[in-house]
Amino acid sequence: MNNLSFDDILSTRIKFGKVQMQTFLIISLIDLLDGSEFMFLQLLNAIIYKEWSLNLGQLIVLATVFNLGQFIGAWICGQFSDYTGRKTMLIWSCLLQVLKNSMLLTAFVQDLPQLLILRFFFGLLFGIALPISSILMAEVTPLHVRGQFIVTLQMMYVVGRMWMLLLAFIYLDSIATGNWRAIAVTNSIPCFICLIGSIIYLHESPRFLITQGRIKEGVEGINFMGRLNDKDYVDLSDDEVQALLEWKKETFEQQYEEKSFKDLFNEENLPITWRAYSLSIISMLIYSGLYIIIPFLFDEEEKTLLDLLYTVLIELPAVLVVVCLIDKIGRLPIILIGTATSMISVFIIWYWRAKYLLLGLVAFKFFNRMTFLSFTPLVLESYSTIYRSLGIGTTIAFGRAAGFLSPAIILPLYQKDNYSPFLVSIFIMFVMIIIFATYPKDLTRKPLDIKYEKVD
Repeated sequence: MNNLSFDDILSTRIKFGKVQMQTFLIISLIDLLDGSEFMFLQLLNAIIYKEWSLNLGQLIVLATVFNLGQFIGAWICGQFSDYTGRKTMLIWSCLLQVLKNSMLLTAFVQDLPQLLILRFFFGLLFGIALPISSILMAEVTPLHVRGQFIVTLQMMYVVGRMWMLLLAFIYLDSIATGNWRAIAVTNSIPCFICLIGSIIYLHESPRFLITQGRIKEGVEGINFMGRLNDKDYVDLSDDEVQALLEWKKETFEQQYEEKSFKDLFNEENLPITWRAYSLSIISMLIYSGLYIIIPFLFDEEEKTLLDLLYTVLIELPAVLVVVCLIDKIGRLPIILIGTATSMISVFIIWYWRAKYLLLGLVAFKFFNRMTFLSFTPLVLESYSTIYRSLGIGTTIAFGRAAGFLSPAIILPLYQKDNYSPFLVSIFIMFVMIIIFATYPKDLTRKPLDIKYEKVD
């Protein structure tokens, strides 16, 4: 009994069932909103640029302000959710979103300053909630299906993009014209549903509670989840509770309150942190940049909303491929394959230009989605529980910072040569492959919290 860990309790006592499904259904709306909002911003940039006759500088600011808000929000999440709790942070973020009702208010803005303020605040609140969804899902899911559920959760990002394109087919006349205000109103609905579900059905992570030293609450949480999953569940025995105390003591040598940002650069975390930050920054530089120019490029090349839909639909089979493979061959092999093939796809677009634009983008979106789906579980599993929220939150924050800077770099390049951003992306992806190839941890089908062994 002395070797019992939280993952043993999760796999053999709590098991998989109603708790995990409830958690998934609620927090999946966060990822759905992220996808729909990102697609909305893509379309809105092109529409507002024409409708309000914006200059290049104004377009850059419009394209960057949401990511600036997300950068600050993700940083706040990383700093405070390890103290306030996963559920509490998520509820407050959803509540503030509803009170602010940013997406709904967007429908009534009259000028660029008003729109910029609302986009910033929505990005801020969304940046707080987004990292929590994957963290909470990972901490309450048994290890043998953990990767599959984190990836499936991220599939909702793709569903969100499809939802937004459905609204675009209803309300827009073309990629760059139509009733974008009606889209903003309709897209507010999932936020209300997420808030209500979070308050009523979401449960705090027992792993988080135990690692923070709130043993009684953690044990009560385990027993509650166990009873919810299995009507014949028997509460933890005194021996099992004592074994959990020993696990906490042996696994987390530092006191929870002593953790700070600088600890992400200690001997245990440094090999992970510098790679995670670097990869997040340069990948979001590509992701944000290319996705911003796609509506403009499609409009110039006389592509339609249906063509844009093809580039989104292809991400669904990518999700299915990753779900099938991620807990079998691991996170890193999928990432390396996805990044290498993404680089080839972008080369095809740059070299043959309009001739293979749609085909190249479809291939790029497929393989790039494979990479992104596997990257999140790779990083969040690399940190132990006492660093996980801070680690993944700041990783996302630095990525969003790159997204904030990306339009200022990519849009001027695009104005000089429509396809030059793709050439830059080829070199960036080559650097990503090198960094991924040296990544020191892949905890596929392994416990989240294990004693660190130094990697040479």
